[in-house]
Amino acid sequence: MPCHHRFQNDLQLAYTNWEIRTLFIGTFNPAWLIPNNNAQWFYGRVARNDFWGILPSIHNGELLIDEGPQEWKNFCRNHFIGITDIISSLEDADVGDPDHVEKVRKFRDADLATFEIIPNDIPLILERHKTIEQICLTRNTLPNPWNGLFQPTFDWVAEHPERNIEIKLLRSPSRGARNGVVGNFTQFIAAHWQQVGGYQIK
Repeated sequence: MPCHHRFQNDLQLAYTNWEIRTLFIGTFNPAWLIPNNNAQWFYGRVARNDFWGILPSIHNGELLIDEGPQEWKNFCRNHFIGITDIISSLEDADVGDPDHVEKVRKFRDADLATFEIIPNDIPLILERHKTIEQICLTRNTLPNPWNGLFQPTFDWVAEHPERNIEIKLLRSPSRGARNGVVGNFTQFIAAHWQQVGGYQIK
């Protein structure tokens, strides 16, 4: 049985009823019941990820890390933001195979690359949402398999210069990316996104 995305129905932004100017693209959240993954929506593993502290603090100084999906969606609506992930499913993953479960649980790049990855169709999102001005990837490097998964998006943007879409590679909001961070992690990453990654409020 494939390992589908936990929020499969939201990958093509069906939850939005607002204009989107900034599109955030994360990686993957497995639907399998795996210890320490109780995410209720994108970037919802708040014990390990500060996304819902970082992004709101940039826009209005708030921290939404202790809130939930409805508050997060309201924030996105109020700030013209859409959120999705690049992986739709691991097609040949088998929940009955302990090795597969361990690879999905650890979520290492090299482990994910061993599966048949079905990507989310980001160009289709760009076709449907013509107000998108900025794409933000919450990774500042793209080793295998991410380089190949994101290439169709890069190609689409290059083939549509009239849209003037900017692509920003932002340092990971995961607390596993704390190396070299001095002081408050949320504040550090918020400043890094703006000063180094070039994130702009649209």
